[in-house]
Amino acid sequence: MANILDYLDWRGDIPFSVSSFNEVDALILAELSYLPAEEILPADISKTVTISELCERFVPDIIPIEDRIVSFDDDVKLLHKLAESHRFDGMRLMGYVNRIDPDEDLQFAAMTCIFDNFTYVAFRGTDSTLAGWKEDMNISFMKETASQSMAVRYVDENFADTDTVLVFGGHSKGGNLSAYAAAFCKEEIRQRVRAIFAFDSPGFNEEVAASHEYLAITEKMISIIPQSSLVGQLLSGSSEPRIVKSSAGGIMQHFAYSWQVRRSCFDYAEELSKLGVFVNKTMTGWISSLDEHDRQSFVDAVFTVLESAQSETFNELGSNKRKSFASIIKALTKLSPEQQSAAKKALSQLATYGKKALLSGFGDDKEPLRLTSSSK
Repeated sequence: MANILDYLDWRGDIPFSVSSFNEVDALILAELSYLPAEEILPADISKTVTISELCERFVPDIIPIEDRIVSFDDDVKLLHKLAESHRFDGMRLMGYVNRIDPDEDLQFAAMTCIFDNFTYVAFRGTDSTLAGWKEDMNISFMKETASQSMAVRYVDENFADTDTVLVFGGHSKGGNLSAYAAAFCKEEIRQRVRAIFAFDSPGFNEEVAASHEYLAITEKMISIIPQSSLVGQLLSGSSEPRIVKSSAGGIMQHFAYSWQVRRSCFDYAEELSKLGVFVNKTMTGWISSLDEHDRQSFVDAVFTVLESAQSETFNELGSNKRKSFASIIKALTKLSPEQQSAAKKALSQLATYGKKALLSGFGDDKEPLRLTSSSK
């Protein structure tokens, strides 16, 4: 089974002038944005670094374990293959930003990739920080999160004085930021956005999804999710997703290196897997059953408990399991009555909708569910 690394082996010698930029290229650049390259890539948009220069200067061994996400080793392989490819050897990188602020529930990173005929803006998805994961959950009840605000500002500040054709893209939360930035950036910039790639990305709360700004960019949206998608089926959206086959199972299908590639496109499936159907029915029903206040109370309760372990990342949380577990148990007993009530209500509703999904035919091969825009 082939993935994006194999794609670079097959197609890396073919320039864009011969085979145009495609969805697989877009995922590759979205994945590249996960690379921690603060000391190499310039934040200043007037300065650029080539992919070869980035590869030469990037030293994986000096990156702390707590700063590495699950795809780190594959991301390093990706970097080397990109540097060796003729397809990407003319790409220049700039505008690298990586900011994390737990006090603001903020985790934001982005980079800009310059080609001859267009510019690709890659927004990073969620990393291993608690701030990043909490912000993901905040999307369910906030009209604008801190990273969404930063995404709009990043685009407005960097591309208002240019006439370049723009393509936005991101994996996981990065795809959400791509769509949000395209929808709410300055009008003259929005007009130059040709495509928006969202790879297994969460949608938006009801207010944003129904806004004039968001609806105006949905025709440019290209949403791709794996067969057992969890993240990409959360919240609302108006773009009908394409369903890609994956070599992984369950939630690990979110891992982009498991997505199957055929020549210059993904290997698509006609429908969600049985698990994907179950997730679709369960999560859609559960989230819609909670109002914004309940969602916020539940998120606050969960992260009050997690933050009690005094860890900033899930890697740190897992490195001292005994201490973290003791702190979490202690924090559970100290939740306010309102937080305890919100958590119990949310979990009870989750169980209810999970049961309804099972009773409504999950596992029945006779009538597979086709994914519709109303169920995303």
